[in-house]
Amino acid sequence: MNVAPDRSDLRIAVPAAVVWVAAAVLVGVPQAVWRVGAVSGAVAAVALVVTVVRGAAHGRTADRMPVAPVAPVALVGSVFRVTAALLVTTGLLVGLVAVAVAVGDARRRPAALDPPRAGAVPVLVVLDRDLAAADRSVLGTLRSVGEAAGLDVPVRVVPSRDDQRHHTLGAGATLSGPAQIEPDEPGSSTAFVLFLRTPSAVTDASGLLGATNDLRASFAAVTSRLPQPGGALLRGLAIGDRSGLDPMTASAMETSALTHLTAVSGSNCAVVVALAVLSGRALGLGRVTRAACAVVLLLGFVVLVRPDPSIVRATVMAIVALVVHLVGRPVRGVPLIGLAAVGMLVVDPWSARSFAFGLSVLATSGIVVLAPPLTALLGRRCWTPVAAALAVPIAAQVACWPLTIPLAPALPTYAVPANLLTEPLAPVVTVLGLGSCLLAPVWPWGATVIAGIAWVPAAAIGAVARGAAVLPFASVPWPLGVVGVAAAVVVSAAVVVAVLAPAAIRSRVLLVAAVVVVIGVASTSVPTLLVRAGLPTGWSVAACDVGQGDATLLRSGDSTALVDVGDDPDRLQRCLDLLGVHHVDLLVLTHFDRDHVGAVDTVAGISEVALVGPPGRPADDAVVRDLVGAGVDVRRADDRTAGTLGALAWRVFWPRAGDTTSGNAASIVVTTSVAQTCGTCVRATLLGDLDERAQRRLRDAVEPGPVDVVKVSHHGSSDQDPGLYRQLAAPVGLIGVGADNTYGHPTSRALDMLTAAGTTPFRTDRQGTIVVRRGADGPEVWTER
Repeated sequence: MNVAPDRSDLRIAVPAAVVWVAAAVLVGVPQAVWRVGAVSGAVAAVALVVTVVRGAAHGRTADRMPVAPVAPVALVGSVFRVTAALLVTTGLLVGLVAVAVAVGDARRRPAALDPPRAGAVPVLVVLDRDLAAADRSVLGTLRSVGEAAGLDVPVRVVPSRDDQRHHTLGAGATLSGPAQIEPDEPGSSTAFVLFLRTPSAVTDASGLLGATNDLRASFAAVTSRLPQPGGALLRGLAIGDRSGLDPMTASAMETSALTHLTAVSGSNCAVVVALAVLSGRALGLGRVTRAACAVVLLLGFVVLVRPDPSIVRATVMAIVALVVHLVGRPVRGVPLIGLAAVGMLVVDPWSARSFAFGLSVLATSGIVVLAPPLTALLGRRCWTPVAAALAVPIAAQVACWPLTIPLAPALPTYAVPANLLTEPLAPVVTVLGLGSCLLAPVWPWGATVIAGIAWVPAAAIGAVARGAAVLPFASVPWPLGVVGVAAAVVVSAAVVVAVLAPAAIRSRVLLVAAVVVVIGVASTSVPTLLVRAGLPTGWSVAACDVGQGDATLLRSGDSTALVDVGDDPDRLQRCLDLLGVHHVDLLVLTHFDRDHVGAVDTVAGISEVALVGPPGRPADDAVVRDLVGAGVDVRRADDRTAGTLGALAWRVFWPRAGDTTSGNAASIVVTTSVAQTCGTCVRATLLGDLDERAQRRLRDAVEPGPVDVVKVSHHGSSDQDPGLYRQLAAPVGLIGVGADNTYGHPTSRALDMLTAAGTTPFRTDRQGTIVVRRGADGPEVWTER
């Protein structure tokens, strides 16, 4: 099958790219679709009319001119024809997408939900994905609300906190019960968010989805007995089930740019099609029969692994390629990618904003367009098979890197060698994993044997990821936001030009890319180095700037404790890097709200002991299970819990022993006391999110003040007890709060209360990371900003 790009093939990329951008914009402003559709249709019509008129005039002129036109005239005519064709094609496709957005928006926002209903209303929703006990949300389709039935509205379902399930609900299951319905963000893949109020009545899926759910459950049972992370990676590569992957391996896969191997992707679809075609040839089947079998097998595979955007895109491409191949036409990669992408955008314009869709299209395009000439270029200096093996991961990384910046603003240093080592293993894991999955319900012993064989390459992938992640400079920081994306685009574009352009300008283009890389890395690394150079030595308490959340570090000598982790892994990691924290002796999760535990995966692999309060939801239990799975010694904390951290003695004063309350009122409260041998240590009380009522009860339990530092409860909300803060009488108050929070934190009441208690507030939203140590005259405070 010929997939090498021809220069004429690249012209299809222009309409496809414009359609992609148009869809991404229009789904956010659907009220503009008719104007955009009218304009694009008019452009196409005018270009078509001008082309026809010019063609007719050119024909009459040619009849009167027996001599062929000179080269410049022919060139102008060629440019005109190409431009006109692009305008016609692009205008028609943009108009088609505009119509698709209009039709889709009407379906997504039916009259029954315009405006959204206030309060809880009875709903019936069908799950589009599996819902594990630990999942905080899942995609679904709303079928009815109140008396209105026959709906087809994409929604995100948030299970009730009272849902005590300990098993996975398969895709196709139906949930019914009261729910609060709120509109989702404009342009999101889902139109509404459903907050289920109580545990819902559940009807399991039937038919094909029910059968695939049984297959997935049987395969999960077989692979759960295998050593980790190989078993979890086997499930991810074979059927797209990432639920059992431990946080440390997941982080390592991200650092080494191997995240695409933790789930099913387009490469898996290629393996399935190749397997079907080769098997058909071995059985002597005709071309039509082989293609039909491949399509059926591929569609069944998509149902089994669940239709994520990257899988759907790859499936569409494979089916189109098979059809084109059947009619005897050469299959060219770029038109095929463009056709598949445009087809998906017409069917579901909201996929234009999907990272999975974007990364899939860009990676495939990079491999098709860039890999062949890069192979030829590298083949001048090394053996051709080696050059080809190097070219594929380089092409994919170059194409995808700019789109990964919003997800992980970093330069993955070892991405190419890591992919080079693991890519040959992925097809083996996929094929053997699928065989084990199909056998699992009917012959568990045979499935276990095959899974055990597949575990070997899967475990090797995990070992490569972990090995690459611990190498020096495994991930180099890169600028955030638009600047970071723009700089990455410049670097990637420069590499593409250097590969495709003549050798005479290659060195200059690569020099531009190198300069941008140096500037990008320096713009993030140098400020960090300068800030780190100004850090006071011997700091004792640090409040990390993690946005709207809490993450507080305690340190004495070489021992470190981390109290809460916030909900932004990148910000937490930045703070840990800034303060030089690479190991956590004691991790304290005061309670299980997301703004206190959301980034726990970042430190799960470097923590020894964790203290947790009473869990109240299945998701809370999942956090504990993940920590245990990462090798952390997890213990329940109450007012009998105490210990030492270097020269610091710490003690838990809340919650009380035997109290099963969860949430803010059960926040773990930690107080530290200082030994005489630690001259820079400070005495601190960290209040979590404790509410006013619990703070009043805490007054009798906590030791009298003064303390040096108090971590203000609940980000400076109004739910405070002034008496407790007067009792603590801390000179320094730390408030972990996000600059863009919509809660009004910290409130004026809380700030006035701190002033009345003689406490000076320091806020992470304005001052960044805050560090405190004891000086000659009391606590000394250093702020990042």
